[in-house]
Amino acid sequence: MTPSPILAIWSSSSANGRRNLQRGLDTQTWGFKDDHSDYHRPIDYVVFGYEHSAGSPRLGAQDWQSGSATLILCQRTVAPYLGHAPHWPDEHNDAQVIYPYRFGLTPLATLTDVPLSQTGPLAGTGSEALRLSAIGNRGIRTETDLTDLMAQMGLVFDPTGNPDLSQTAGAVTPDTTTVRGRRGAGRSNDAAFNRAVETHAVQMATTHLQAQGWDVDELGKPYDLVCTKPDGTEKHIEVKGTTGAGAEVQYTPNEVNHFRTCPHGADLIVVRDIVVDRTTTPYATSGGQLTHITNYTAPPTDLQATGWLGRVDQW
Repeated sequence: MTPSPILAIWSSSSANGRRNLQRGLDTQTWGFKDDHSDYHRPIDYVVFGYEHSAGSPRLGAQDWQSGSATLILCQRTVAPYLGHAPHWPDEHNDAQVIYPYRFGLTPLATLTDVPLSQTGPLAGTGSEALRLSAIGNRGIRTETDLTDLMAQMGLVFDPTGNPDLSQTAGAVTPDTTTVRGRRGAGRSNDAAFNRAVETHAVQMATTHLQAQGWDVDELGKPYDLVCTKPDGTEKHIEVKGTTGAGAEVQYTPNEVNHFRTCPHGADLIVVRDIVVDRTTTPYATSGGQLTHITNYTAPPTDLQATGWLGRVDQW
């Protein structure tokens, strides 16, 4: 297999580090405090590492390679962008953006007790990138052959070479997680927060569609918007909103069925990076970036069956 460009990221074992890792995996979004040229170069996969068997990860190369770690493999599905919405727990607590340099990812699989030696499944280049990430506290880009790691993780690929999400576990979480939650497009346990995000997304989608000459009515279920034109043309729209990168969105089984069977053709609109001000009542929203996918069919290889999570790579 040709070496793949990867971004290696070592995750802190602190409570805050573990919460942020969980949030990033749950919402398919990662961010850094500072920008770096590595983040803007071609990257196919992201490898998170944590819990080196020696304890502290700040080791010399020999001691590092004699140990093991837990790895989480993700596909990078959203290119780098500048985020404006507080998204991680510490950002919400401080009501400010701490990690503005962001990208989107789709978690694929995890593997524990992975040897970090030169002959391990990350090879020497991938292992060394993880070590440098732990020392430098940033992502390190390199190229390495992931064939062995992917085989041990049981990954299957579709005809285009993308990981077949229907053949993955559908939920990739740190095994010592301190945060529980539902995966999807930036969901939280705050119902008012979720309503504010969804309402803002629908409003942005409506404005976008009206600018294209559609008459738009809000429906709700089994899809959000019905669009018509005077000549009788009709289009159905499902809208998803998030404070994160929008790399994946969550569907109900009815929504998936409607995408696949709608006689008019169903579109998907995703609005990411929605800013929510929780100091007001009701919550105020602003910002957001929109992508519009026409005639979306919810292909099986793009969906993880657990929770009906769908990859959105049009960003």
